[in-house]
Amino acid sequence: MIYSVKTTDFEFEYIESKIDHPILWENHCHAQYEMIAVADGDITVMLEGQKYRLQKNQIIIIPPLFYHSVTANGGERYRRITALFGLDAIPSVLQDEFTNQGRNTAIDASRIETIKEICQKEDASFYAPLLQSLMIETFYDALQIPQTITKIETDEFLQKTFSYIDQHLHEKILLDDLAKHTSRSKSSFCHLFETKMNISPKQYILQKKLALASKLIGEGTPPTIAAAQIGYENYSNFYRIYLKHFGTSPTKKK
Repeated sequence: MIYSVKTTDFEFEYIESKIDHPILWENHCHAQYEMIAVADGDITVMLEGQKYRLQKNQIIIIPPLFYHSVTANGGERYRRITALFGLDAIPSVLQDEFTNQGRNTAIDASRIETIKEICQKEDASFYAPLLQSLMIETFYDALQIPQTITKIETDEFLQKTFSYIDQHLHEKILLDDLAKHTSRSKSSFCHLFETKMNISPKQYILQKKLALASKLIGEGTPPTIAAAQIGYENYSNFYRIYLKHFGTSPTKKK
């Protein structure tokens, strides 16, 4: 059972399903922020090398282009609400807090139930302003309530890899250097990374660089300078790749 609702800033989806297989979502990412709220069930979210356990009435907010997968920890029923949204949907006073990391918190059960009930209404669009208001309350909760979701595991290989990539996004990142940094051969590094992330390290690095460029352009940096700051000397190549990935030109993004 799936219900979908769009408002000015958010794309909501409410799903009720039986758990027939432990893997609920394969490793993937979105160009927008994603909120996952568990209305019923027990799941594990693998977020770029960190595993978090989410149970009833808990949420996690995942930043753009952060790869994640979701598995079930048992049980027969899974009910969840997701919302996709851009940075502009977050109040400006909170945006800096959400730029570089996901936020997770326990939230009031009545709020999840209210969003669920609205998503199921035939005239759900009538309640769009209320949905927007509920999400803004959730953003404030995510910052003001102590982190309560259990971190159950850290993948040291991925964490070491991601740390190196994040520190060198402004440069040309070589696979040989990543392999050396993780004490592996190049072929072993690439195989292990792709096995864990379901994407090649080259594609992962590219998407991270483009995410940084998009952020810089959104903040007012000229596209040519943003391209140079992620290591592109040829702006034409950057323009072509950016357009293909985001579906819009870097100049239009600005």
